[in-house]
Amino acid sequence: MLQNNNTSVLVGTDACAPALHVMEELLKVVQQLSATHDLQAVMDIVRHSVRELTGSDGATFVLRDGEFCYYAEEDAITPLWKGLRFPMEICISGWVMRNRQPTIIEDIYHDDRIPIDVYRKTFVRSLAMVPIKTNDPIGAIGCYWSKVCQPTAEQVQVLHVLADTAAIAMDNIGYQESIASQARQLEEAIDGTLLTVAKMVELKDPYTSGHQRRVGILSYDMACELGWDKKRCEMLRRAAIVHDIGKIGIPGELLTKPSKLTPQEFGLIQTHAAMSYDILKDVNFLMPIAKIILQHHERLNGSGYPHGLTGEQILPEAKIIAVADVFEAMTSHRPYRPAPGMDAALEELLRNKGVLYDSVVVDALVRLVKEKNYCLPE
Repeated sequence: MLQNNNTSVLVGTDACAPALHVMEELLKVVQQLSATHDLQAVMDIVRHSVRELTGSDGATFVLRDGEFCYYAEEDAITPLWKGLRFPMEICISGWVMRNRQPTIIEDIYHDDRIPIDVYRKTFVRSLAMVPIKTNDPIGAIGCYWSKVCQPTAEQVQVLHVLADTAAIAMDNIGYQESIASQARQLEEAIDGTLLTVAKMVELKDPYTSGHQRRVGILSYDMACELGWDKKRCEMLRRAAIVHDIGKIGIPGELLTKPSKLTPQEFGLIQTHAAMSYDILKDVNFLMPIAKIILQHHERLNGSGYPHGLTGEQILPEAKIIAVADVFEAMTSHRPYRPAPGMDAALEELLRNKGVLYDSVVVDALVRLVKEKNYCLPE
């Protein structure tokens, strides 16, 4: 009979049932596993719990890796096989998974399924192992003893409970990863669609080719500089890369006119912000982007368009795009003028800081350029 000093669970043919506190601990472990969303955390909880709740000298968490058994984690009195892979056909955990049933081996030296040479270097003499998922095993959980013994039915039941709960936790992780993957695919599809739309605008106005993409990059970087969370920064970037989508409805000859626009022509150009909103507003998940784009030509003092909004009436995201739009435009060539350049762009923004452009946003851009040597990509 073997007794572990850290628990009252006994090992042997006449061992008594686990004490009440062991069952209470098992319930706590089940709760922990049910709330865990990380595979490593699942394995850590299981490997520690197996030893504690069975009174064994070692525990291992095995994952199926194709036709191999991967000994992913362990908790034992001396090292076992952590990090190693063994072919399913020569591994006892492989036998458990292939046969979809647990196994109890009182003496490893009297069982043909055990690769003696592998075990001879370890302390193991007895073991119990159960599959994770009986119908379609994805791994196995085992516990080991350093002396020949007969694990009790209660100890094996503990292994079953831990394996079943681990399987549920691992399924939940898989579902979460699947949902996250689908979300990433959706985001990539949205990005691809928005970039395609941006290119459609640029086909009408080749002189501003890349303008929306660069404004998107600059807006994102400015938002990061301001400490915005990544999700909000990404939404801002998406809004910025299609902020001129409404120009699709503007005659191409106006967009590429090499001379100064007449007041009537400039008034027509100004309609692109409202057109952008009208194009996107009926797509539910693009409504926040549509509202941002609608306001990107508004100015703090009410001199902007299309609605003459002032101060706090303007969305923070629109304030960032406004600054990014001016900076990019003034650092790029246009058919009607050469690029004024970075210094002139900063001078314009600083001169009108707090009047036309948000002071906090302008200061963030100045920090990027002056202190962090920021340059927009070509």
